[in-house]
Amino acid sequence: MNFFDTLLNPDRDEFPNRTVVVNAANLLQVGEFQFLQLAFAHWHGREMQADEASAVFDSFMIHSDVPGWALMYARKIEQLDQANQLDDNDPDYHRYDAEPASAKSKLNPKASFLAAVVFLVGTMAYALALANQTKQCSGQFPPCVTSDEMPNQTAR
Repeated sequence: MNFFDTLLNPDRDEFPNRTVVVNAANLLQVGEFQFLQLAFAHWHGREMQADEASAVFDSFMIHSDVPGWALMYARKIEQLDQANQLDDNDPDYHRYDAEPASAKSKLNPKASFLAAVVFLVGTMAYALALANQTKQCSGQFPPCVTSDEMPNQTAR
């Protein structure tokens, strides 16, 4: 689409098949490439190999070409959503998600807040103690140098 086509038809979809796939990925709350992995596994009955993943990634993400099997799977997801039968929290849809951090490794919110308060109070106390130890300035702004500390300068 060129600039003038965009101005005359701003709502025109340049890649309608890609939009169908993106909408289906949004319905499942997964990324576009994860959706393509799901569609591939559904259609072919096996996981995508590395060379296949690279080819699909280049085709879809760079050239906006949508494989037929991905389009069919996207339409199936949209049909399930329209029939109110889509469970976007189904673990099968999220099998390519990164593993979430275990709940035991996280601090609870109260402990996190307390740690932040202790850190801030400690930082403020350190800054005040450091400021108290520094030399008092005779003027308003540093460096704290008085005329007595300046070397004698001879007239030129």
